[in-house]
Amino acid sequence: MFTCPFCNHDKAVIAKMDHLTEKGLVECTVCGQKYTCNITHLSEPIDVYSDWIDACDKANKEDGEEAKEEDDL
Repeated sequence: MFTCPFCNHDKAVIAKMDHLTEKGLVECTVCGQKYTCNITHLSEPIDVYSDWIDACDKANKEDGEEAKEEDDL
């Protein structure tokens, strides 16, 4: 179980791995946020969680750049 990047509850995020469909899912049991990604037979739950954190960071950076561009106008 992991900490949710949205609500910050510790041990609230569960990871599910479906190696048949090659999909990984992490979901917060408190706020309901979810993330899915492709996995391989070598993937572990921490890999899916790390992908989610990376996707959140990327989205936050993109939002920050858009806000900066609007300020420049």
